[in-house]
Amino acid sequence: MRLFLCKTTKGFTLIEIIVALAVVSVAITGLVQMFSLSLNLSQTSQNVILASSIAHDKLNYVLSCPDKFVLKIHGNLKPGEVFSILTSIDEPKAGNTIETPMIAPPDWASFRKYKNVSQKFHWKAFGKIPDNNPDCYEIIVAVIYNERGKTKYYMENSVIPRFQFNKVINK
Repeated sequence: MRLFLCKTTKGFTLIEIIVALAVVSVAITGLVQMFSLSLNLSQTSQNVILASSIAHDKLNYVLSCPDKFVLKIHGNLKPGEVFSILTSIDEPKAGNTIETPMIAPPDWASFRKYKNVSQKFHWKAFGKIPDNNPDCYEIIVAVIYNERGKTKYYMENSVIPRFQFNKVINK
């Protein structure tokens, strides 16, 4: 009789297995969420870097070649008022698209990436007379793009002496 009372069983109970599965599922859920957040942050960072690069490039283009743009400046522009800087009279309201590069990337995946960038990002240029320095124009380039259904803007600005743009205006 004593044999039956001292006998112990080895193994896990159902409750221990359920608790272990709960702990593992919480850990896996956390890892999946961190991975998803990491992908979103990576995409956001990539978009900001591309928008910054585009804005910098287009701002330098406007500053170095003001004669290639149409300036919508009316005669009595006051400090703080914004005017449009257009690439042509027919510039779309959504802004200019990014040009597809002239040199093709080495592989098809890179080309698709460049093509998507050229369709996803648009840019516009504006100018104004700063309140604190009426001898200059402040040039602002805005890059517009969509990220997860929301419109995002990246802006970069610089100043240029008025006489450089006045040559273009007085043409």
